[in-house]
Amino acid sequence: MIPAMTPATIVLCSSALAYGAPIAFAVWQIWSLRKARRGGDDDAASTSRPKPLPDCLQPDNLLRPERIRELHDA
Repeated sequence: MIPAMTPATIVLCSSALAYGAPIAFAVWQIWSLRKARRGGDDDAASTSRPKPLPDCLQPDNLLRPERIRELHDA
């Protein structure tokens, strides 16, 4: 004869099935990201330079607009 489960046991089993897999997947993703960040060549990452900004986003071009708008009375 199989004993009946208590309501608390049913809630625990249901929660483990509903939330256990997503939480386990999230923990695995975080663990794999940390593992990937630790490994590899640190010197290569520190010597790589970011791409330069395009001309339209250069700070000196943003401060000097090419055309100044004039407002007229209506």
